[in-house]
Amino acid sequence: MSNSSSGEMSRLFLPPINRAMRILDPSFFQKTIPLTAAHILDGRNIPRVTRECAKDLLRIPRLRSIITQKDEAGKERKLLLMKPEVKHDDLSTVQPKTREYVEGKIIKLEPYTLHMKYENWNYEEIMNAILPENLDEIPCAFTQAGHLAHLNLREQYLPYKHLIATVLLDKNPNISTVVNKIEDVGTGSVYRTFPMELLAGEDNTNVEVRESGCVLRFDFAKVYWNSRLGNEHERIFKQFKPGEAVADVMAGVGPFAIPAAKQRVFVYANDLNPESYKSLVENTKINKVSQFLTPQNLDGANFIRSAIHALHARSQNPQTNTVSIPVPVKRGQQPPPPTLVPVPPTFSHFVMNLPASATTFLGAFRGAYRGLEDVIAGQQEMLPMIHVYTFHKVPMTRSAARDICADISRYLGHPVAEADLENLENVRLVAPNKTYYCVSFRLPAVVAFGDTQGA
Repeated sequence: MSNSSSGEMSRLFLPPINRAMRILDPSFFQKTIPLTAAHILDGRNIPRVTRECAKDLLRIPRLRSIITQKDEAGKERKLLLMKPEVKHDDLSTVQPKTREYVEGKIIKLEPYTLHMKYENWNYEEIMNAILPENLDEIPCAFTQAGHLAHLNLREQYLPYKHLIATVLLDKNPNISTVVNKIEDVGTGSVYRTFPMELLAGEDNTNVEVRESGCVLRFDFAKVYWNSRLGNEHERIFKQFKPGEAVADVMAGVGPFAIPAAKQRVFVYANDLNPESYKSLVENTKINKVSQFLTPQNLDGANFIRSAIHALHARSQNPQTNTVSIPVPVKRGQQPPPPTLVPVPPTFSHFVMNLPASATTFLGAFRGAYRGLEDVIAGQQEMLPMIHVYTFHKVPMTRSAARDICADISRYLGHPVAEADLENLENVRLVAPNKTYYCVSFRLPAVVAFGDTQGA
């Protein structure tokens, strides 16, 4: 079949068009198409006929090519739907193998009327039939958090937002709530939340997300969450080793912290947003990581300085400096002594995922390790690796490392060159001229033990 005839066949099966529709009417979407069907006289021949007559069979997404019917006596019979160009009364329209089976009385060609309705078409096909043709494209992109779909519709689509959301809801059975972002993240809130409107479905923003083998529950309307960052969360927490300690300064609901704690990493996780903290506490319990995760609700700078000394104090206290893990045994067996995991005196990593302003918190590290000189004792590796997220808003990515290093140096109060970076990760493009980066570097000793003035 040529491309043009294939296109004609595709158009034949598309839904009817109604560009004046503003409230979804599923009953409008019906279509009757005359076709030919091959009645397989002996059901045992279905696999063979399906395989050897494949070039004549109808292949349309969401349409079954094998139809079960009952004859007048109530006996089931199997029909194979054929392509539109196949005519039941003209064997010149079929492939040689199909003709052979007709002449051999294995199949019988007969007319068949195909009835298509709303359920047979997907979201994009329905939207193509009802949105104006002058729109740039069909808005298909959305992010999903549990049962909730989050749209970020451009202005040209706003007159059709409820129509878009209703069809999206219909065509995605695992979605029961559709919302649209009204303003950018953090526009009216220091907590990185954004105002949203309910477009379709249940007014329920309490979601449950499964990521990296963990369950995270939170109110999508009250906390920051980005479903597109799953791979980035995993890239970071897989760098942590069991028994290490990690400080997550802007932890949100725990996408870095909870999986890390499940790996027996000691995590101090903080978020300024009371709702995020509330979810972090709940998720700690749900995932049974309370022994390894300490949730806090502080300003980021205060958390950085206090957590460093709190961890050290914990590691020196015989009552708190180990975690006891029971060793599982079969029923009736004598359990062996539990596994004891010692609390380390210092953090191996700090994670700072607040790209709009995380670098401004770097000054909190100036002098933060004063009093711990004997603990570090010249061992640079005992100072933490800092993973700080930031935006780079210049179109040319070639200058990203230079510009980001200048920003880090300014807030850290100490020059950080490109050669000092452990890694510069291009996480994702968030806007045409705005890239989301993660910068990883070792905290310099001169900063850790330096002057706290201006910190």
